[in-house]
Amino acid sequence: MDKLLVRGLKRTEIEPLGLSSLDPDSFYITWAMNETWQLQFTARDDGSVAYNMLDDESSVFYDGQEYIVKQCIPDFVDGTKAKDVVATHVYNEASRIRKYKQYIDTSDPSSGQSTNVKANPDDTGSSGDNSSVTQNGNTTITKTDEGDNQENQIWYSLEDVLKYYLDGNSLGFTYQIIGNFGKSRIEQLQDGNGTDMLSKIVEHWPNAVIFPDNRNIRVYNIDDFEKDYGNRLDYEYNTTEFKLTYDSTSLTNEVFCVGAKYSVETETETDSDSGNSSGAGAQAVIADAKKYLGVPYKYGYGRPVGTANPYNGMDCSSFVSRVYYDFGINIPAYTVAMESYGHEISRDQVQTGDMGFYGSKGASHHICLALDNNTMIYEPQPGEVCKTEPISYYPPTWWERNDDMAKIVAGGSSDDSGGASTSTSAEYYYFAPFWVKDLDSINKYGEHPLEQIEDERFHDANSMRQYALSQLQPEPSLTVEVTTYTHMKPIPGDKIHCMIPDGELSTNLAVVGFDWYPLSETNYSVFTLNTNAQNILDYQASQRNDLNKAFSQISKQSIAITNIANNTSEGNGAWNETEVKAFDNSKRS
Repeated sequence: MDKLLVRGLKRTEIEPLGLSSLDPDSFYITWAMNETWQLQFTARDDGSVAYNMLDDESSVFYDGQEYIVKQCIPDFVDGTKAKDVVATHVYNEASRIRKYKQYIDTSDPSSGQSTNVKANPDDTGSSGDNSSVTQNGNTTITKTDEGDNQENQIWYSLEDVLKYYLDGNSLGFTYQIIGNFGKSRIEQLQDGNGTDMLSKIVEHWPNAVIFPDNRNIRVYNIDDFEKDYGNRLDYEYNTTEFKLTYDSTSLTNEVFCVGAKYSVETETETDSDSGNSSGAGAQAVIADAKKYLGVPYKYGYGRPVGTANPYNGMDCSSFVSRVYYDFGINIPAYTVAMESYGHEISRDQVQTGDMGFYGSKGASHHICLALDNNTMIYEPQPGEVCKTEPISYYPPTWWERNDDMAKIVAGGSSDDSGGASTSTSAEYYYFAPFWVKDLDSINKYGEHPLEQIEDERFHDANSMRQYALSQLQPEPSLTVEVTTYTHMKPIPGDKIHCMIPDGELSTNLAVVGFDWYPLSETNYSVFTLNTNAQNILDYQASQRNDLNKAFSQISKQSIAITNIANNTSEGNGAWNETEVKAFDNSKRS
């Protein structure tokens, strides 16, 4: 049997705790997939170094894994001294890893602020793909993809998430990915801790299993996690109880699907000199802004403006601030602070050098720069570069004009008239909303609708159909809890062959949780096993067999009643005493 080892907080010695000092019935390990991994025990004072090192935040080692003591409760009873210990697996210490937003000190003169307030840095909104632009005289028709305009949503791989939180950590955490995972759309990673990392993995990759080896965070695809180790659980052979819970609470077999939309905007110019883009001043601003085309988006880069090399990377606000700086205009490189450096104008007044803000006033999170009344230039989001787009492609929430920039654009005099235009727009779905139904399930159980799915990621109906099918639960769930006769050591993910006689159940189920008492003579291992579609069909087949047997028995009794009735001595259907006794005996037999 493995020894229990103890290392005190901020100590290097590792000492064994005598098994004789442990209450064997209190010593157990509980594990539930993606939820819990915990060790508990009661130890009596044996005067050893190990016992005296047991305290909050000390480490205990068992079966090759480290646990951190979170509760150590001294207990004085019946003339003895003991400690009740609860320890969690060391991987939970990832909660101590923290990531922080980059904060800008606005008292720094290079920031362009004179106040001592510290504000949150700007966040970026992600934009979609411009599908098409056609021009007809002074009329521009733009098809704008609305599906990807979700604020702060970015596509991440599983490795991106792990690297963001774990790279360079000082607690010794590493990671492994076992199996294949696609990318998922997640709110931009900016701050949080290791617990947030684990939650994001489970939420956005439902087929992921987090099963660490001490401080090595291993993430498995469930198909790679579940393996057959040749174990078997037979009712009344090596188990005392098989508890099967058949639950239709979460049954769903149909869902209404709504995919992405796009808008078609028709904009007609009423001024051929729209946007004040033809003057020498405007052309100078346009040329200056365009020299940064291709510079990669890097969050927090480009500061302090005027000192940092802009070609190493910029984010949305440092880019706009840099263009202004190039013309001797100092404005801060933070969207909320930039709001006070202009006055609001209407959409049809927009001209070269105007600033387009995204979000609500006082909490803007993204910014672009107008090249003219129809075109903007901006740093979009991580993974992209500075580029130009039609304004209608990703229209700002509101526009502002800085009078100093307006004078430069006008060549020495402010001109707020700008170019005028009229526009109309209409929204269309890439495909008509539709129902996805599992007809086999509906025929068996009736209609059980899932809440409507509206997902702007999908431009293709078939892709959304496959996704929707994966969200349905067309069969009731089946959970199995098994109590063993033995101290059989559970193996997480072990696909155990389970057998209940008389055809009740014969199938393979994987271990997804357990309570393991390796030292107790009275408490035995309890396994929680998963189920899949085939397991449920096996269970349903056994239920049908039992039902058929019951109907068969009723049928036999009905035949017996009919025979007695048809053979009465009176011939008129009335039973005499002898016939009644005969029927009674047939029921008992």
